[in-house]
Amino acid sequence: MPTSPVESTTSFEVEVLTTVNQGDTQVPSAKNITVAQTRNANGEVLPIRASGIATDIAAPEGKGLSYINPKTTTSPAFAGATPPTTPNEANQVSVTISQTRSTPRPTASSAGSLTSSGNSTTPNRGQNSNNISSGAAAGIGVGCAIAGALIAAAIFILFFRRRRRRAPARSDAIPLNGFGSVEKTIASPESIGPAGMIERNLPQPVEDQALGGEMSRLKTAIKNHVQSYYHTNSVKGSVDQVALGLIATGNMPLIASTLGSLLSNPVTRMTAIRFCITWTVISRIDQNCDPNLSFLPREIANCLVSISSTRDDPSTKPGFMSRWRAFTAALLQDRYGGTTLTASDARNRNVSEALQALDAVLDPFADEQRDNRERLQKLEEILRRSARFGFTLFSQPSLLEFDWNTPPSAGRGTLVVSPALTQVTDDNGRRLPRARVLEEQDIARGLESYL
Repeated sequence: MPTSPVESTTSFEVEVLTTVNQGDTQVPSAKNITVAQTRNANGEVLPIRASGIATDIAAPEGKGLSYINPKTTTSPAFAGATPPTTPNEANQVSVTISQTRSTPRPTASSAGSLTSSGNSTTPNRGQNSNNISSGAAAGIGVGCAIAGALIAAAIFILFFRRRRRRAPARSDAIPLNGFGSVEKTIASPESIGPAGMIERNLPQPVEDQALGGEMSRLKTAIKNHVQSYYHTNSVKGSVDQVALGLIATGNMPLIASTLGSLLSNPVTRMTAIRFCITWTVISRIDQNCDPNLSFLPREIANCLVSISSTRDDPSTKPGFMSRWRAFTAALLQDRYGGTTLTASDARNRNVSEALQALDAVLDPFADEQRDNRERLQKLEEILRRSARFGFTLFSQPSLLEFDWNTPPSAGRGTLVVSPALTQVTDDNGRRLPRARVLEEQDIARGLESYL
């Protein structure tokens, strides 16, 4: 009968050289192990197995354990197999066995080369090792930390530059005429260009509440002044009609003679005095006022008159006027936007003339028990305050107007003592469907017998 192929096993006895860390010194160590190489029935070399350390170590053919002139023993059960006998054949199988041994000191990994017990060997320091000294570990940690910091810094710089390009301009609040505030934007000319710089640096509109609040405070100041410095006693003579004509300018709701009658009558005098002062200051900060009387800066008042006489496209003119007011006010802010009127302010002349006209009408009704100089000083403060308020209203991109019209619901015998402050266009010059009221009218009633 033909003989069936059998497997054969060849055993090699080798010595493993390793090193073990003991303190700061590496001590060599050796151990004998047995390596078995098996060929199957077809003569193919099976994976080599090495035992005798802590566990068996397997390696495929060509990457197995190295041996030189091994002592071979063929198991009787696998007779007929031929072990490798030449150095070339033996050197086809090579591996480095790593072994870790525990000592009282911190654990360290060591590596060595497998050689036959009949040859002199030394540890193979060219192979990969798991043994890393504390100095090397510290160096690796420091290097990783530095690399991480550099990467983080590079990311931060790139992000910060991109954010600066996209960030909006910074805003600083600046006072305007002593009340409220507007925001002034600051931007780079290189980023938005000259035209963009103009738009970005225009003062922002004053809030509606601030405008209405200042109008309300102005009305209260007038009312308190009348109650403090004038009387309701009978007086001889009549009101100075010439002086009254200087007050009854423009489209005053009352004719001069009717106003004179209301002033002469003790019953209606306080209402008439309030109306006189209010009409004087409000009509002079209106943008349609005569430049010779206006409390607006002379250069602005003259331009308003010239512009109003031109025939422009009604669909575009409000938009142009909106930007013109904002540009002009921004350029003249340092001169006319302060909280007081300086001695060199050109508006002082018209304020003084209005004060003289008012005093000529109101002096006969002044309370003799009050200081007359103080009365005139307080009255002048009201006129100056209204001049500052007028510049604020002019500087808004939206068009603001005073409404003196008596509402139909008021009925007969009524007089609008103080007008409503209304907004008739938006910030781009578009006319609103309905005027927005920022401050309501003050209406006197029960005057049927006197009007």
